[in-house]
Amino acid sequence: MNALHTFLTGLAAGMDIIADCHGLSKRALIDAGCPDTTAARLLALVDTYFGPTAFSRLQRESIAAARANGHSLTALLAIERHATKLKNKRQAWALRRELCGMKGDASDVEKRGRQRVREIKGPPQRTPGVKLYRRADGPWTMTITGKSADIADMHAALDKEAPLDSVRKIFQGKATASGASVTTNVVLRLDELDRVVDTAGDDITLQLTNGARMTGADLVRRAFTAHGYVTLIHPVKGPVNLYRTERLASPKQRTMAAAENPTCPWPACNYPADECQVHHLTAWRHGGETNPENLTIACPYHNGVNDDDPNAPPGRGRLARVDGTIKWLPPWAESG
Repeated sequence: MNALHTFLTGLAAGMDIIADCHGLSKRALIDAGCPDTTAARLLALVDTYFGPTAFSRLQRESIAAARANGHSLTALLAIERHATKLKNKRQAWALRRELCGMKGDASDVEKRGRQRVREIKGPPQRTPGVKLYRRADGPWTMTITGKSADIADMHAALDKEAPLDSVRKIFQGKATASGASVTTNVVLRLDELDRVVDTAGDDITLQLTNGARMTGADLVRRAFTAHGYVTLIHPVKGPVNLYRTERLASPKQRTMAAAENPTCPWPACNYPADECQVHHLTAWRHGGETNPENLTIACPYHNGVNDDDPNAPPGRGRLARVDGTIKWLPPWAESG
C-alpha cells in the first residue's frame, strides 16, 4: 500500500515531475528505474515545457496554470497528445495554455482537448476521387468521394441484398441498367420557388430525401425518372401538396413527410428519409390523425424511443410540430 500511495502522490505533481527530469538523459531515467517508453514521454514533455520556444510567455503561463490546477502527469500527457495534433505551433501553445488553465480530472482535460482540436481544425477537406487501400493479409477497400447527389445515385443503383455483386457487375460491364432509376424527393420551399423559376437557382441549396444536396439550377437541368417528385413546403403549415413530374406514385403522405424532413429530425441524426419510417406526432392510438400536419419521418431507432404516450413517465423526449416545423422536444418541454 505504501508503494501505491507513493505512486499516486507522484503522479499528482505532474509538472514537478517534468521539472525534475530537466537535464537528465533517457539513459539516466532508465537507470533510475523508469521504463524506456515512459522515459521517452517524460523527455518529450521536458522539451515542450522547459526547452527553447518562440512562445515563451505561453510556456510560462502553461507551467504556472498546470501547477495551480494540480494537473497530474496523466493529464499533461493528454494535453500534449492533443496539442501535437495541431500543425500551427501558435495554436498548439494556445491549446496547451487553455487546457492547463482548466480545472478538472484527466478525463475532463481529455474530453475538452478532443473537442477543441475538432473545433480548431474544422471538418476535414474531402477531395473528389477514388482511393484504394491494400492490405497484405485481408480484404482490400476502395472508396469513392464525390458530389452527394452523384454518390447517392450510385448507392441507390446497388442491390441492397448483394451490394458487392452489384458493383462487380457494373465494373465488369454486366449490369443491364443504363443508369440508376432513383425514386426520391427534392424539397422546395415556397419562398425559394420563384428564385428557381427565374433561373437564379444556383443561389439555393436543395435537400433530397436520400440525404444528398443539389443546387436549384441542378434541379432544372436534372433528368428525373418517371418517379421524380417535387414537394412544396409552406414555412408555417408544413407540406402543402405533392406535384408529380410525370405520373403519381405510391404513398403520397409518406412522400410529403419525407420531403419536409430529408433526414431524421432528431438532433444530430443524419439517417436519410428514404430509409426512415413514417411517424405520427400524436400517436394513432391516442387519437392522432393520418394527415400531413401530424406526420413526419424518423429513423427506426428514434421512432422506437420517441415518447408517444403523453401520460407515461418522461423518457427520451419526442418529436412535435412547433410553428410549422418538426422539432425534437426534451422530456421536460411542452410543444407550445
